[in-house]
Amino acid sequence: MMTPRMLICLALLAAVLMPLPLGAQTAPQAPAAPPEPLMAEAFLAAQAGFASQAGAALRQMEARAASGDGALANLLRDRQALGNRLASVEAALAEPGADRTLLFGQVDGLHAELEALRLRQAAEFPRFDEITRPRPLSIAEVQQLLAPDEAMLMTFVGENATYVWAISARQAGWHMVPAGREAVAGAVQKLRTALDPTAPARAAAALEPVPLGKLPFSRSTAFALYSYLFQPLEPVFSRAAHVFIVADGPLTSLPFSLLITEWEPGEDDDADVLRASRWMIRRHALTVLPTVEALRVVRKMPPPAADRLAFVGFGDPQFEGELEVAALSRGVMRAGLADVDQLRALSPLPQTRRELLEISETLGKSNSVVRLGGQATETAVKAFDLSKAKVLAFATHGLLSGDLAGLEEPALVLTPPETASAADDGLLTASEIADLRLDADWVVLSACNTAGGDRPGAEGLSGLARSFLFAGARSILVSHWPVRDDAAARLTTDAFARIADGTARGRAEALRQSMLALMADTRDPSLAHPSAWAPFVLVGEGGAGR
Repeated sequence: MMTPRMLICLALLAAVLMPLPLGAQTAPQAPAAPPEPLMAEAFLAAQAGFASQAGAALRQMEARAASGDGALANLLRDRQALGNRLASVEAALAEPGADRTLLFGQVDGLHAELEALRLRQAAEFPRFDEITRPRPLSIAEVQQLLAPDEAMLMTFVGENATYVWAISARQAGWHMVPAGREAVAGAVQKLRTALDPTAPARAAAALEPVPLGKLPFSRSTAFALYSYLFQPLEPVFSRAAHVFIVADGPLTSLPFSLLITEWEPGEDDDADVLRASRWMIRRHALTVLPTVEALRVVRKMPPPAADRLAFVGFGDPQFEGELEVAALSRGVMRAGLADVDQLRALSPLPQTRRELLEISETLGKSNSVVRLGGQATETAVKAFDLSKAKVLAFATHGLLSGDLAGLEEPALVLTPPETASAADDGLLTASEIADLRLDADWVVLSACNTAGGDRPGAEGLSGLARSFLFAGARSILVSHWPVRDDAAARLTTDAFARIADGTARGRAEALRQSMLALMADTRDPSLAHPSAWAPFVLVGEGGAGR
C-alpha cells in the first residue's frame, strides 16, 4: 500500500515539471530536473502501486497453495487461521464494555505469531515468498543487479500524469509527462489498431500476410511516445545494450521494440521506409519484467539440468465453434470452474499445429514431445514431467483476468474435458501454472493477447509471467497479437538457433537479431511492418551471457 508520503512524492513531482504535449514529430525539450531526494522514495511508491494492482491474483495463488498438501500448505493455513483470529479480536475492541487491556495484549501476541510465521515462510519457501509477497527494490539494489551494459526503464501511468524512471549500473534519473492513463491509452490503441493481422482478413487455416496499405502504422505516434516518455532520460540508458522494461497500465499491451527513437520522413505504408526506421529494437535488446523485484528473482535462478528434452509443446486444442474469446459469455465461470461447453465453442487454432511442429523440427524432433488436439489437455500438462523441457510452448487462446466474470487470474485455454473438475476444467490458470515444476530456458506462449492487461483490473503478462517464473522458467516469450504462421516460426526458431550456435549472447539479443533479420527480408514487403516482426516480447532473464 502507498503511504501518504509516497503519494505526496508523486504529487510534488507533477507540480515541479513543465507540461508536455503527447503527440508530435519533433523531440521535446528535456524537462527541468525533479528534486533528487524524492526520486528514490517515489520509485518505491510506484512499485507499491504495482503490488496493489496484482493483489487479487496473488491472493488467488496463496489460496490455491493453502488448499493443497505439504508443509507450505500447512504453514499458509496456519497463517490464515491466525489472521482470522486477529480480525476477530480487533473487531471485539469496538464492542461496548470490551476489556481493552486484555484484547490489546491478544492483538500484540497474534501479531508476533504472524511475524514468526512470515519469517518462517520466507526462510523455508523463499521463492514462493518472493512471488506472492514482492518487496520493492531500492534504486541502489537495482543497480547492484545490473551488469555494466544493462539498464532498466520503469513507467507508472497515473490518472493525470505518467512517471518514468531510468536506472543503469552507475546512474539514475526520472521525470514526469503530464499525460495520464486516457492519453497514453489513446496513443497505444492507435498503434495497436494497425498491428493485428487478423483485423482486415483471416484465412480458414492460417493467418495470411496483409498488404501494407491496409494496416498503416502510425510512425509519428510511435516516435511521440518514445520522445516524451524516454528521450529525456537517454543520458542514463542510451549506451545500454540490454534494457529491462517494467511497464504498467496501457503500456503493458505494447512491445517497446516498435517505438521509434529518431524521426525519419517517409510514408508509413512504404516497406523501405519501415525498414529504415529507427526502431528501439535497433538500439537495445529488450526484456520485460512483471515487477522490479522480478529482476532479483531471475538473477538468483540456479543453473539448468543437463539432460533435458529439446522441446515440449501443447497446442491446437480441440475447439468446435466459431467464438472468439471476446464473445464468451460473462457467465462462463460457475462455482470457480469453467463452463466447458462454452470453451468448446471457441474457434479452432489450426495454425498453431504447424507452428509447434516446425519448432520441434528445428530444435530436434527426435528429442521433442508435442501434444496436439485432444491430447492438449490440462490433465496432460499436469501429468507430464515439465522439468525435463528445455523449451516449453503453449499455442492456444489466452484469457486475462477480468475477461470473464469470476476469473480472477489470467489463464491458458486447453482442450475442454467432458465434465469440468477442479483438476481439469479446460483452463490452466496462473495459480495452477505456479504449481508446475519447470527447468525451462524458454517458455513460449504463442496465444492471442497473452501479453495484454491494459484494462483496469486485468492482469495478463504480469500474472502469467509471475507464475511461470515461480514455477522455474528462466524466460517467457509472449505474443501481443495473433502471429502469422510464417513470421512466428521464423522469429522463434531463428532466436533458438542463434543461442545454440553462439551468434547471440543472451535470449533478448537472440530475439532482437531475429526481429531485425525478419524485417530486412526484401522478398516479402509485408515483413517490414511491425505486425509481422514485433508481436513477441521476452519476459524474465534475457541478459547477455545468461
